[in-house]
Amino acid sequence: MGTLPRKVGMLCWMAWSTTCPSLGFSVSSSLFQAAQTECKTRLERLPVHCLPYQELLEESYLKEKHWVYAVLMAVMESLPILHQRCAIHEILRSVLGKTYLGASSKLLDNLNDEIHTLDQALSSLQNYLDALTCGQYQVMEDSRVSRAESSACEMASWIYHTVDCDSAAFNWYVEDCKKLVKGQIASLDHKRTTWPSLAEYVSVITEKSIGDVWIDIDLCQAEELDRDVYLLKKSNEYIFKSSLLYDDVQDLIEDIETSSVNSVLLLGLERNIISEEDIKTLEPSQMQNLLYEANIVEDIIHLADAFFLKGIYAFLDIETEAVDKKGLLYSFQLVRLFNFRKLLREHRDRKTLKNVMASFSDMQSLRDTIPEEIGALVW
Repeated sequence: MGTLPRKVGMLCWMAWSTTCPSLGFSVSSSLFQAAQTECKTRLERLPVHCLPYQELLEESYLKEKHWVYAVLMAVMESLPILHQRCAIHEILRSVLGKTYLGASSKLLDNLNDEIHTLDQALSSLQNYLDALTCGQYQVMEDSRVSRAESSACEMASWIYHTVDCDSAAFNWYVEDCKKLVKGQIASLDHKRTTWPSLAEYVSVITEKSIGDVWIDIDLCQAEELDRDVYLLKKSNEYIFKSSLLYDDVQDLIEDIETSSVNSVLLLGLERNIISEEDIKTLEPSQMQNLLYEANIVEDIIHLADAFFLKGIYAFLDIETEAVDKKGLLYSFQLVRLFNFRKLLREHRDRKTLKNVMASFSDMQSLRDTIPEEIGALVW
C-alpha cells in the first residue's frame, strides 16, 4: 500500500471510530501525529554505533510502514484503555513504547530470518532481552548487520525507559519479555532439530507474539491488577496470537523462501500435503498453490479466527467502566482487518472478501465456520 492510500485509510479509520467515547477524531489524530513525529525524530537520531535509520530503510531491514502502522494501532488501543486513567502525555508515552516494540521486533525478525546464522540469531535475542528488561545491551560495530542489530536493541532500550519499574504490572512486563524471546527461540529450533507440530506451534511458538509485552506497556500505568485488568490482558494476548497466524498466511511465500517456521507449512506437513524435502526443493509459488488447493491456508485462517474469538469472548467479560469497550472492540476489529490487507490485495476474490468482512460479523456466525478439530487447538 502506497503512502497516500495508507494515510487515507488511517484517517478513514479514525473518523469511523469517532462515535467511541475515547476516540474523538481531534484527540486520536493529534495523538497519532505527535507520536509519529516524535518517533521519526528519534529514529533519525540513533546513536553512532547503530545503523542509521535511512540505511535501515535502504537495506530493507525495516520499512517506514512497519512503525507507522504500529503508531496507529497503539493509538487506537491505548486511548480506550487509558483515557480515564492518564493524562494525554502519559498516553503518548505508552503509544511510543508500543511503537518502538513493533519496530524493533520487526527489524530483529528480519535480521534473524534472512541474514543471521542460528547462533547469531540466538545471541541477538539475548541481547534484545537485556535491552527490553534492563535498558542496556552489548554494542557490536564490526559490520553493518551488527550495527542494524544494535539499532533494534537501542529501540528496545527506549521501551524500558517508557515503563514504570515500580508499577504493579512491571513484573508482568519482564516475564512477558522473557516469554517473547523464548517463543522466538522456539521458532528457530527447527533449523537445528526437526519441524515442530502445529500443536507445539500453538502452545509455545505463538508466545513470540509481541501482544503480551504490548499490553503490559499500557498496564504499567494501571494502579492495581484486578480481574478486569487480567481479562484485558488475556483478550489482547489472544488477539495478537491470531495476528501471528494471519501473518503466516500473508507471509507464506517469504517464509518458504527463508525456511522460517510457519503454521501453514506445519499443517501441510501433518496432513502429508507437502514434505520437508518439498520445502527445500519446490518453487514457493508451487507449494503455495498446493496448500491453497488442499484448504490448508483456509484452515489456518480458521485457527486464527479461533484465537481472535477467544480474545473477544474474554474481552466481553470485562465489567469496568474505566475502559471504553466500544472503542477497544473497534481496535480489535482494526487488528483483524489489518491482517487481511495483503491477502485481499493478492487474492481479490469472493472468499477473501468474505473473510475480511467477517471482522464486522456477529461472533457466533464466525465461530460456526471453524471446523471442530481446528477449534480444539484453541478452546
